[in-house]
Amino acid sequence: PQQNRNYVPRPALNLNLPSTLLDCLDSTGDHSNDSPIIWLSESLWSQADQQKTTLPHTHPAMSSSRPPRSLRKRQPAKLADDIDFDLETLLKEHEKDGEVKRANRDAKKMKTANNEEDDKYADAFKGYDIPFDTLPALCIERVFAMLDSPQDLFNLAFSSKFLMSLVTPETVIRSAVFNNLRKRDKGNRKTMSNIIGYINNRSIHIPSAHRMLRLLNAKSCERGDRCWGMNLNTGKAMSLHCSSTSRPFGLALCDKCVKFGTTKVPYSHFSRFQQGVAFHQWNLLMDPQRDPNTDEMKGPLLEVLKLEQIENTYANNDDKKSALEGIVQKALANAGKYCAVHYEETAAAYNEMYENAEKEADDHVAAALEEDQQKYRERREERIAKRMTRIRTIYASLEEILDDCPLKDLALDCTWLENDERCVKFSCHIVEQKLNNIISAPASASERSINNAATDIKQIFNTLNDKNFFSIFLHRKL
Repeated sequence: PQQNRNYVPRPALNLNLPSTLLDCLDSTGDHSNDSPIIWLSESLWSQADQQKTTLPHTHPAMSSSRPPRSLRKRQPAKLADDIDFDLETLLKEHEKDGEVKRANRDAKKMKTANNEEDDKYADAFKGYDIPFDTLPALCIERVFAMLDSPQDLFNLAFSSKFLMSLVTPETVIRSAVFNNLRKRDKGNRKTMSNIIGYINNRSIHIPSAHRMLRLLNAKSCERGDRCWGMNLNTGKAMSLHCSSTSRPFGLALCDKCVKFGTTKVPYSHFSRFQQGVAFHQWNLLMDPQRDPNTDEMKGPLLEVLKLEQIENTYANNDDKKSALEGIVQKALANAGKYCAVHYEETAAAYNEMYENAEKEADDHVAAALEEDQQKYRERREERIAKRMTRIRTIYASLEEILDDCPLKDLALDCTWLENDERCVKFSCHIVEQKLNNIISAPASASERSINNAATDIKQIFNTLNDKNFFSIFLHRKL
């Protein structure tokens, strides 16, 4: 204030304020230090100039003991009894606004109907949100049977124990076969064919539905800590090749486990092409494996040691085969989860499921190809019909232009091809050459190009007629 000469202290006024504000001020008690600061409008300051009152100044020493504004406790204001305030009405209006906003939000989330038929049934099943795992078991099995991707089946089935219990071998086999309909030798269909080949040979422990599903979706070697390609820093087994569809011995093995974890036997070994012996690449053998999680045997039925002992013990092949059959029966009785009879029945059931799925897939592919060919024939016939209509129009224009040409019949002599996209073939090479571009693309041929080609043909044949070319040719020929 000392630096600003035009400074005028703001006076405290005794004005006619509203009763609510006066009650608020009266409730605060002493207004010297604790009263709230009221900033007045310009109209109130004009009243202050008229009253010529002055605002009492506060000593700086007194203001130093006052707490800062952020620490002051605000006094609750009292509402006057004469204020019209209906809380229930306000809540009702707020609830109406909320209903409108929620309705708009739900409308954005819902998919809009594309046509009147979809719009008719858009709200038919609204509010019927049923969890998938609460459906009947038969419905869930039907849904599993419709999945044509082993990865989708794996993600869905292993989401709960209840869904895991509904996975069947037929569901897994169908998902693998139908995943590659037109590519029998690639992807999951080839992997399933490789597994079923070992089962048909009765040379591996029959995998369960869960194990087959894991084999189809395997990304790394299943030997874990005993993997020859395991990374010691990460503790992870070696990854399988992305394009690998082979499951040696019914196992998910990496290349290094196949190279260093197998036994190579000579091609003259008696067990080659024998039922009950699992071979990989014609001369590689491997011992059976035990699953550490389920404690079940997996992989080959027989140990390599037993096969080598038979090879070294017997000299006659018939004796070797008899000893092999006995070892297979003993392996099924001791280590397998199926007896010999049940093993044979289960393997035959797996083979039947696979053959039925293959037949259904081949029939589906054949029907799809036949449908595609039928559509192609219909499009081709439609295209030929359009070309024929356009070419006949061009022929009519050509006939009109050559109306006064003496050699008109010779120029217009042609053969109509009903089932050929060429549609017409002229007998005269001159006409065929002149109309080649027009006949090959009749839809894009303009009237000007047609008239020019017809005029050139007419000029050529008129010249031939004037020179009497054909009569000279016939006279020389005679």
